[in-house]
Amino acid sequence: MGEESKKATEEALLKQLDLQWQDHFQTRSQTWKALEVSALVAAALVGLEWQIGGGVTIVVAGLLVLVALFGMQITLRHRNVVEITKFKRITVIEKQLGVDDPSLGLPQPMRWWHVFLIKKSSTSLFILRMQFVILLFAVGYLVVRILGL
Repeated sequence: MGEESKKATEEALLKQLDLQWQDHFQTRSQTWKALEVSALVAAALVGLEWQIGGGVTIVVAGLLVLVALFGMQITLRHRNVVEITKFKRITVIEKQLGVDDPSLGLPQPMRWWHVFLIKKSSTSLFILRMQFVILLFAVGYLVVRILGL
């Protein structure tokens, strides 16, 4: 392979590597945004409880349950489909460029019940755990309001 062809291939690989990383960052940003939405709805619920209480807070708590569940789904999908796929592609490109680090492994798939595995830790798992905590808060709130405790 000629020097120009080799340089063009390397430039294409570097561009592809950059695109894969940017896509990963965008996906992670979306996952954080989903958590932000859940937290904002939770804060709105608390504010509404202080201000007006009543049936509207039960509706908002029900909405918060859905928002937290959807946030958990987004987190799991981003980890199990997008993030793992991106890191597989990044690893291949880094190998082709000769800059790979074999000691770094691929992210492992995650399930919702991993929130209970205290020894496991990752950004995706942190986000999943926060969504789960918000879900528990919303369910607990609904139980208290509906049962009148």
